[in-house]
Amino acid sequence: MGIADSTAAADTVPVQPQKEEFLAMLAHELRNPLASIRNAVEVLRRLDLQEPRAEWAREVVDRQAAQLTRMIDDLLDVSRITRGTITLHPVPLNLAAVIVRAVEVNLPLIKARRLKLVIESGPLDIELDGDEVRLTQALANILNNAAKYSHEEGRIWLSVEIESDEAAIRIKDEGIGIAPELLPHIFDLFTQGPRTLDRAQGGLGIGLSLVRSLVEMHGGRVAVFSAGEGLGAEFLVWLPVRRERGRISGCELYDSPATWSRLNFLAT
Repeated sequence: MGIADSTAAADTVPVQPQKEEFLAMLAHELRNPLASIRNAVEVLRRLDLQEPRAEWAREVVDRQAAQLTRMIDDLLDVSRITRGTITLHPVPLNLAAVIVRAVEVNLPLIKARRLKLVIESGPLDIELDGDEVRLTQALANILNNAAKYSHEEGRIWLSVEIESDEAAIRIKDEGIGIAPELLPHIFDLFTQGPRTLDRAQGGLGIGLSLVRSLVEMHGGRVAVFSAGEGLGAEFLVWLPVRRERGRISGCELYDSPATWSRLNFLAT
């Protein structure tokens, strides 16, 4: 399926209409109080409080509110995908800029868990046709998954290379890994591994399902590998590169070498 197919594929896990409607309604109802919380956090930021404990508390609320916002947005997108109403707005893109934005989304969580992001690729000038918001969302969901399920002070590796006419993006962690029986279903809707009673890692089991749907809508594919529980996981995303190079919107702001330098700066 190519980029022209801008509605979600039918290859999604069927969801009962009542459950789908409930999830969409729940997500909408949660957005209003969450928006108020984030506005209050912004007010606290502008007050420039000097008390270290107050600053710590503000950062915690801000980080957790951002995580809740992502979960709510995922709920809404699941509803759109199952109804086939999600639409792409493809434009020429620089892949490095998309990756930088995905890293920026997850930077608070990466820093909070004292993780080390290792960039294994040098500057690559790779152009894609895609929806910048949706591709950022897909890569951000994988990075978020890696950050959540990594051990504190662990490492996450990110690399990009060209394989034939595709860009191959690899995100690898040394976290809790994936059980063999769960591996074939990891991109299915509501799939999750065993949880402790406190559900420390959080999540609804929908982020990776969205990854697969959004990547396939771009004519790409996804895969995951893990040697088992406690042995980390590696996610791969393949996206078709542009056959003809052309002007990228905002390219003066996202020159590839400069953007890749920013990515390495964020990783430090």
